[in-house]
Amino acid sequence: MALRRNSIQRWLPFVTLFAIAQVTYAQVGTGTGNINAGTNTGSQNVNINPNMNSQAFTGTGNNPFYGVNLVPFGPDNGDQRVHPGFLTAGQTIDLHMFFPFYGGLYNYTTISINGYMAFATVLDQGPTINVGPENTDWPRQQDPAMIAPYLCKQQIPQSGGPALKSGIFYRMIMRQSMFGRGSNSNINVDTASMQGSSFFGNRFDRCPGTADNYIRCDSQGDYFLDEMMRWLQEGVAGANAFRADAAIVVTWFNTASGVANRADFDNGELATYQVVWLTDQPGRLSYVIVNYDKLGFDANDVRLNSRNGRCQALFNGGNHTGTVPVDPTYMYKNTPKVLAQRSGVPHVVRGRYMFRVDDVVRPGGCSNKTGGSYPMLIYPNIVNMLGETSVDINAMCLDRATPYRLMIEQRQVATCTVINSALARCHLPKIYDWGTKTVYFQPESQGADEDKAFVGYIYFVPPTLDPMRLDIGNIYEWFKNPMTTAVMPLSWFPRNFTNPDLVLSDNQQMRISDDAQYSVQLGLYVIGYREAKDENIKKFRPEHRVLARLASYSNRNTYEYRFQAQKERININQVEHWYMSDWERMNTLYTYRVGYLKLAPIRNSDQNLAPTLLTGLVSSPISLHWLWTSGNPAYETTSYSQSQQDAKNEFITKKATEMCHDWYDEDGALFNFIRDTETNASCPCVESQAKYDLGRFMPHPRCSQVFRDVTCTTMIGAKNCYMSASSIYGSYADSGRSGEAINSARFPTHYGQVCCYDEAGYLMQTTYQPVVKVIEQTPYNPGYPLRAFEFGTTPYMGQFEVPGLSAFYHDYMPYFLCCKYADFRCQLFYWRRPSSGCTEYQSPAIGKAVGAGSFNTIDNDKFVFNEPGVYNLLYIPKTVATPEVRIQVRLERYPNRRVDFSMLGRTLSQEDLVQPTNVTVITGVAIEATGTDRVHIVARKDTRRFRYRTSIIVGNILRYFDTMRMQRFNGVLVYVNNVERGQAEIYVVLEEAQIGLYITESFAKDIDRLNMYQESMGLLDVVVSVSPQYGVRPDGDKTREQEFRTRYNLPRVAGLIRPFPEQATGSMYNTLTINDVNSEAIRQQIINNYRIPGSGGASTTDYNVNTVNQYVMPMDNMFTTTRDDDKIFDAFPESYLKSEPIYKVAPAYDTLQFRFYPKTGALLEQLLQTCIEIESNQLMVNQPYQNSIYEQYAARECPDNPGEIRADCGDSVSCLYDYAMLNAKIIGHGSRDSWNEFIKDRFEATRQYNSCGPINIEYPEYLMKTPSLAPAYLDGNSARFECFQTHWIKGDSKYKCNMIVDHNDYNRWRMEWNKGSQPWCRSKEFENFLTWLTGIMSTLAIILALLIVFLTCWAVKRRHLKAYEDEHGERQPPPRDFETETYPPPSERFTVNEKPSDLFTPFDDDSPYTEPRGARYRGEGGLPHENERLVGYNTGV
Repeated sequence: MALRRNSIQRWLPFVTLFAIAQVTYAQVGTGTGNINAGTNTGSQNVNINPNMNSQAFTGTGNNPFYGVNLVPFGPDNGDQRVHPGFLTAGQTIDLHMFFPFYGGLYNYTTISINGYMAFATVLDQGPTINVGPENTDWPRQQDPAMIAPYLCKQQIPQSGGPALKSGIFYRMIMRQSMFGRGSNSNINVDTASMQGSSFFGNRFDRCPGTADNYIRCDSQGDYFLDEMMRWLQEGVAGANAFRADAAIVVTWFNTASGVANRADFDNGELATYQVVWLTDQPGRLSYVIVNYDKLGFDANDVRLNSRNGRCQALFNGGNHTGTVPVDPTYMYKNTPKVLAQRSGVPHVVRGRYMFRVDDVVRPGGCSNKTGGSYPMLIYPNIVNMLGETSVDINAMCLDRATPYRLMIEQRQVATCTVINSALARCHLPKIYDWGTKTVYFQPESQGADEDKAFVGYIYFVPPTLDPMRLDIGNIYEWFKNPMTTAVMPLSWFPRNFTNPDLVLSDNQQMRISDDAQYSVQLGLYVIGYREAKDENIKKFRPEHRVLARLASYSNRNTYEYRFQAQKERININQVEHWYMSDWERMNTLYTYRVGYLKLAPIRNSDQNLAPTLLTGLVSSPISLHWLWTSGNPAYETTSYSQSQQDAKNEFITKKATEMCHDWYDEDGALFNFIRDTETNASCPCVESQAKYDLGRFMPHPRCSQVFRDVTCTTMIGAKNCYMSASSIYGSYADSGRSGEAINSARFPTHYGQVCCYDEAGYLMQTTYQPVVKVIEQTPYNPGYPLRAFEFGTTPYMGQFEVPGLSAFYHDYMPYFLCCKYADFRCQLFYWRRPSSGCTEYQSPAIGKAVGAGSFNTIDNDKFVFNEPGVYNLLYIPKTVATPEVRIQVRLERYPNRRVDFSMLGRTLSQEDLVQPTNVTVITGVAIEATGTDRVHIVARKDTRRFRYRTSIIVGNILRYFDTMRMQRFNGVLVYVNNVERGQAEIYVVLEEAQIGLYITESFAKDIDRLNMYQESMGLLDVVVSVSPQYGVRPDGDKTREQEFRTRYNLPRVAGLIRPFPEQATGSMYNTLTINDVNSEAIRQQIINNYRIPGSGGASTTDYNVNTVNQYVMPMDNMFTTTRDDDKIFDAFPESYLKSEPIYKVAPAYDTLQFRFYPKTGALLEQLLQTCIEIESNQLMVNQPYQNSIYEQYAARECPDNPGEIRADCGDSVSCLYDYAMLNAKIIGHGSRDSWNEFIKDRFEATRQYNSCGPINIEYPEYLMKTPSLAPAYLDGNSARFECFQTHWIKGDSKYKCNMIVDHNDYNRWRMEWNKGSQPWCRSKEFENFLTWLTGIMSTLAIILALLIVFLTCWAVKRRHLKAYEDEHGERQPPPRDFETETYPPPSERFTVNEKPSDLFTPFDDDSPYTEPRGARYRGEGGLPHENERLVGYNTGV
């Protein structure tokens, strides 16, 4: 149809009227024209543009004949018209980029007269076009994905007056920056001074590389995209974070009912509506704006009848993914024409609705639904638990005169401010919690109201995990002393803040896109945190106090900062304003060990007083040691010198030492929690055990290579750190004699465990850190237990319970105070926080399901099992000490991937696209326990695994882990390793049950590197870890299980992952053989005992449907049933993702002809042998009938390369089975590698290690352990200590861990280090000094000893003489010692007058002379006769 152009209309001005509650116009002009809508300025804006081109058939502007809410369309705006020959079947157009819609990615669409944009073939047989899970029998019939603004049989009027124009118009707009053009490029063709002449018609720049004329890529296109973003901001919560880079605009202009006639045309029973579909360049976010100008009919009927072919407005995901109606109210149900009268953005214009459609479709704007459940759109839905945050909400259509409240489950009520009719902004209080809270939005009315439908959820996170926290640079830099720089970075997005002083009147609407409201003064505040005593309540409680304001910043509200972060600097040596007195700064300040920064608007009333801060952004917890000297007059000078810096460092060291001592005394007065942590959560002895102990331990969120995080601050040097997945569960401990602790329930504590492992996978010990540490940042920082579990403890609001902050206050900051800031105090800290020695650790029982049904059970049985249905993978009944555990898996027949989808419509029909094979794979897992949320992990359907390979559904709500990789729900923890794109590795932990699962999709392979695969394969592997409290032995020994189960009241653990709990040990040490493939000896037992009745499909028979399970095992299907607590979310579209099988087949393949027939090992061997013979047959000329049989058999049964299967797989049964049955080499190799790796890891993980724990000795200075990083805690380990080269080792330096057997009972033993004395070091200089001193002192000691001996002998002699003299007197001379006597010379013996005879006169007391002394000695001239007598002469001898 040719379009008329009015030359007079070309010069008409474009007038846009802005008024509240009035019809709002939208216009687009070429050249310098504008698109304006919803800008309630209350005045008219007239742009007279003499260069304006014709605006015929735009439906906008001042044209009185067409609608008021459509964007410009028609040839003058670059639109192309759908060719009349393609109106019914639809014209397929190329989008030239990928647009995301309902989980799929599409670079094409089919536009039909019947009011839809489809992405598959549409079955339009009959009066009604049926789509969606309720209305189609997919896959027998098509269920196409589509955007259907008005789905029903329609036509383009073929007759009518000359003024009646109609048609379907479409165009695409792409931003210039995608092609290196625009204002930010050096090739700016749109700034040329010469304008295109309108004489030659409209000229639009085509995007490079796009051959189609409907692609627009110029400055007007950029302006159009910006305007669409403004529209979205006014109606959709969170749309201000969306940047539109491409749009497709489709307009259905004056369409009529499929059976209408000329009379209907003349009566105006026509419809005009429009779809604007926008996306960003990466293809992650996508929004749809639906505009209804007029809807003149309800159905494909005549005379306004609506009995046949009722029109629908909906979004269909396709292939039974789900359907979302544009308006789910009863008024729309009665008459779809009401869509043009109502609106999702009534403050802007009538007939406009907005949706976010990239994954599951979420409605934006507001709704008038009053009953049932309607999902609110909340942004942000991830909120810091510290609260004081604002969220925008789409719910009911709002009235400014009515107050509204947001009720938070089990918490306070948040007040809300009406922004416009579609948006409310709610201000959240502090919510001390971690996890999802259901929220309800209702008006605060005195009487009864009907608005009960609006339900949503908000996820509260601790500040350590908040993805939207304030960016203050590298967190580790804030914990260094001294700080490496005095200026730290600060960045935020200015659109997160609005002016708090902006007061709105009752009749004034706030424009989200108005830059003026983002003009606000921001303050950066320091908030201290402590858990101190409250004298009012006589308890210790968390306390947050505003300490100071560091600086003020102006929030930049210009256009370029809409998507750009504002970057500033923080001078840590300057404080703008203190909110503490001088005395408090010198005393109270140091009681706040940890704090955080908050950026919040400044109010005029809060300039000098401690403010109650408004909503803002909160940083991660940081140390406040840099604040101790900031603003301190003693350290504030106009000049800088190294001595001043040294003085600051010395002051910080001094205060840190004092605070370390205070903490040491404070912590010592508390309960010794090490008894609980080591008894109930002893660290795994090696990393391979921690890796598979999924129920009790998880990779550390900051200090592990699994998450690849770079913010680790306390465990630098460890290769991987693991922490307890939940707070440690304690149990009652009695005296040990009465047995009262056997049947006692466990209770959660607020303690946590952290275990770090070195490069070799051995446990690092805090005991050895002082002897390993060489430099300040030593690469040996072991993990240590936490008095306050980092993730908090229910109810998350008391002492030791606040997630993140309690751990920093009680555990992390004392480490920095004692080990980093203070000197020689680290051992004080480790005395209070000794690491685990794995002395009490017991390994879990682990099992795995791999590929196409290869099972290695938790008791070490191995088999291949294939049978479709839902099975109890694991069931544990409830006991006094353990909760009930239910885990189910869904096994589906894997489709035949040799089916060529391109043959659809030629040799294949719709029902032939999914042809089942005789192999089943796991496609879904459902998990729950007593008191927990129900978790579903399901693989996404084919063509839906581009962005997300799996769907994680908790409580009937689809959860996303793009920014929050770890999320905690009621009693269950779910975390995702997002190294591989698409949520390919998922961990689920049942906290109280201490059972963990590790689920991978397609072996967690990087599909982007596989050129032959557009998306992943769509099968799940599952690892199950069962903690030892259930009595399942990891080695599979079940000889005494019944005895232990009775004695200790243990539950019966059974399921597909442990199918034979009563069977004696049989295949514990056997490998998987070809005879274990679908062995009939075990298949029927598993089917009868564990398959859920009715889940096997039409071609299977349930033999246990009328029997009572002897073990009272629940047989309800967890995929199709819903718990009572989750029924409020049944109306959400994701409910179809968990209940529908992903490989659903047509009824034709549920017949007996195509029933499931398991392939046993013998049949598999026979199949491969036959196929190899056919492949190796070199005879080219066979009989015709023989060739036909060979070809048919090989095409139906044989893999492509049967000979290669033998060579590649070898003796790997899992590889052989998967490769042959699925005809997929990558799946076969993946199964082989996964199976072999698990067998090896299972042996290491379930091995029993004997540990002595670390050596409990003191470690003085200069002592080192050699080798430094060698393990010294396991049986057989040796610990050797040496001193540095300047010192000598003293004491015992070698120790060995040995097993000590009790000689009274040889069945009992213990692990001990050998006995020895304390090793210590002595300086060599001092040793040399002592050596010389010892020599000198030894010499002196010898001399002194001789002298003492001599003096002693002389004294003894004198004593003897004295005693003799005292006894005999002088008349009895003492016995003479002739050996020692001497005689005087002869001259001294006699005088001249003496006679010799006088010498022999007997002596008496009266003798006048005495005996001469010299006469007593011989040899000196004595008398001759006496000498002769002495020598023996003159004697009788």
